[in-house]
Amino acid sequence: MKKIAIIGGGISGLAVLHYLKRRYKDTVEITLYERNPYVGGAIASLYAQGFLFETGPNAFLTNQPNTLVFIEELGFTDQVIEANHDSKRRYIQLGGKLHLLPMDPINFIKSPLLSTDEKFRLIQGLFIKNLPKDQSVYDYTSKRFGVAVSERLVDPFLTGIYAGNIKRLNMSCIFPKKSTSKGQKKVKTQLCSFKDGMGSFIKHISKQYKPFIKTGVEVKSLDQLKVDQIICSTPAHVASSLLGMDILKNILYSPIAVVGLVINNDTFNSIPDGFGYLIPSSEGKEVLGALIENNTFKRQSPEGKMFIRVMLGGAHHPEIINNKADEIVVKAIKEIDSIYGLKEKPQSASVKLWAKGIPQYELGYPAIRQTIKDELQKRPNLHLCANYLDGISFNDCIKNARELVEAINI
Repeated sequence: MKKIAIIGGGISGLAVLHYLKRRYKDTVEITLYERNPYVGGAIASLYAQGFLFETGPNAFLTNQPNTLVFIEELGFTDQVIEANHDSKRRYIQLGGKLHLLPMDPINFIKSPLLSTDEKFRLIQGLFIKNLPKDQSVYDYTSKRFGVAVSERLVDPFLTGIYAGNIKRLNMSCIFPKKSTSKGQKKVKTQLCSFKDGMGSFIKHISKQYKPFIKTGVEVKSLDQLKVDQIICSTPAHVASSLLGMDILKNILYSPIAVVGLVINNDTFNSIPDGFGYLIPSSEGKEVLGALIENNTFKRQSPEGKMFIRVMLGGAHHPEIINNKADEIVVKAIKEIDSIYGLKEKPQSASVKLWAKGIPQYELGYPAIRQTIKDELQKRPNLHLCANYLDGISFNDCIKNARELVEAINI
């Protein structure tokens, strides 16, 4: 019987396992190895004073139909929930004040985020075509739409996804040209999660494929695996050491600190509304933004309390990872107090630090990606599937896992 080993039990590795089992059933011996005592990687849902504390991503978008099919195949569709309508209200913080992100023409006209001239500049940019994308996101967007749009709208938007520096992120990699299959129906984009958090889906997958998952087992050398095919789904720096691929060391990661605050409603001078807010890097803050979790998803939670997730660090402030947890909590509370006003301290605080948080698709990434492809061609029995390749999102990881399994020949 042929054997396949998957190294790494994040969502990429788990998706690979699912698709391999669907394709080969029991005709191939498939084993997933995870060095931690748990699977899921950055995805985990913990309880904090009755609230779900998402240590990593808290949701996914339905703009890639494959994800919903994946969830359906695993029998978890009944656990999917859509975000509240109020979550569409999102804010940008400028000068210490929140400004509603305009989502329609009327609010766009009224918005103080851009001056009248800057709004006209943005509209003009919609008619500018064929700008080369092999440049930084900042250079591309400032040339096309103006510096103000780049700094006040694009920067915080990508901060919320990559926690990166748009002057270093590669436009062609961050916004690749999308190919649409013939006859593929357009799907309405919704923000979704699961009733018991993103981590509940990980637990479901883990339970379903338990016989094929070995946790607490670190693969230190490929020689210890007597298999026909290896799929490595670890972070780039781990894969580099394990596989002897030095090029993977050139993929950088932004560190992230995530703080979960439980606050009594009567503590606020101004009750937070909407999804939350993001902060442009030009504001010079260590805080990247804040998400008002119980405004986003209707989950069973204590009445009269609010749960806010604050993100800090990123490419502009990597030193955050050297701070102690209590110091980071103080910074998070100070930020929330400056915006909403707090009459007393939060009831509780939870902290999760990610030293290697989010991979950065920087200016030199296309050359790195090509070198990786060239090296893999020399090793036909080795495959990579992780969020440092072809997209960092939950959706991307699932899509890439499916495409990889479809391409494998054993």
